[in-house]
Amino acid sequence: MGRIVLRKDKPLRNTKWKWRRIIPLLLWMTSVMGGVACGADKTRVTVAQTHKPVPPSPAVSASLNMLQARGKTLHNFSADLKVTVHHLRTDEKDMNIGHLWYLRKGGTTEFDIRFNILVVDGAIARHHADHDIIFDGRWLIDRNGAAKIYRKIQLVGAGKKFNPLRLGQGPIPIPIGQSPAMVLREFHVSVVPNQAHAAGEAAKSRFIHLRLVPRDKRAFAFVQLDFWINPVLALPVKIERIDPDGTPTVAVLSKIKINHSMRHNFHVAAPASGSGWTVDIEPLKASTSGSGAQ
Repeated sequence: MGRIVLRKDKPLRNTKWKWRRIIPLLLWMTSVMGGVACGADKTRVTVAQTHKPVPPSPAVSASLNMLQARGKTLHNFSADLKVTVHHLRTDEKDMNIGHLWYLRKGGTTEFDIRFNILVVDGAIARHHADHDIIFDGRWLIDRNGAAKIYRKIQLVGAGKKFNPLRLGQGPIPIPIGQSPAMVLREFHVSVVPNQAHAAGEAAKSRFIHLRLVPRDKRAFAFVQLDFWINPVLALPVKIERIDPDGTPTVAVLSKIKINHSMRHNFHVAAPASGSGWTVDIEPLKASTSGSGAQ
């Protein structure tokens, strides 16, 4: 028989979100790979500006402005998703394959990351991974069908808003719709020259390779983020995160559909008592429920 736990002692705070490798995971995208919604991250640290910042290059400014503008026109998108983690100590590679849905309604953002296949070192370990990571605007739900674990964590208080795309705070770290000044305040940003190494990679050379390195390494749980942006879609099609120990996690999006007629249920009900599932629910404390506004 499973257990149901209603936790009020240690709610997950947005300021202490642990984005563990883009999801499942992240990446969020996590267990994005390993525990998408568990664990505390390092407290964000504001970087003190002791000198006049160097103006960004024209290429960096153009890229960040493009992503900011896309945030004003992006209402929804869906895509196939592959998230690969290379465990350097064992040289093992895990790949989670699934789908991503994203929806913005007014000031509320929802997403669902569903993994259906797990591949370990090139061999399919599980055809139906049955793993969903969902944010419904207030609650983050991590439902792992294989392990029969259901975790529901409240990230946002009533009437508050939370941007899951905000760098360093959400499981999907994409600087869409964010102020270039904010991004530049917290990161060293550069555009990396993209060169095709083979005939089949010619299309990749047309992507914009944007690299972000935290100005304060204590403020984030990663040391580098790389984005390969399709300039036609104005969206990243590949994201690489490097952890402090050098572990790379790569998320690749394909078959992207933007602002289409999308009908998707961004909620999964908790399993019934006695179903054999472990159910863990963590609401916000009354004193911290306002901390979800961003």
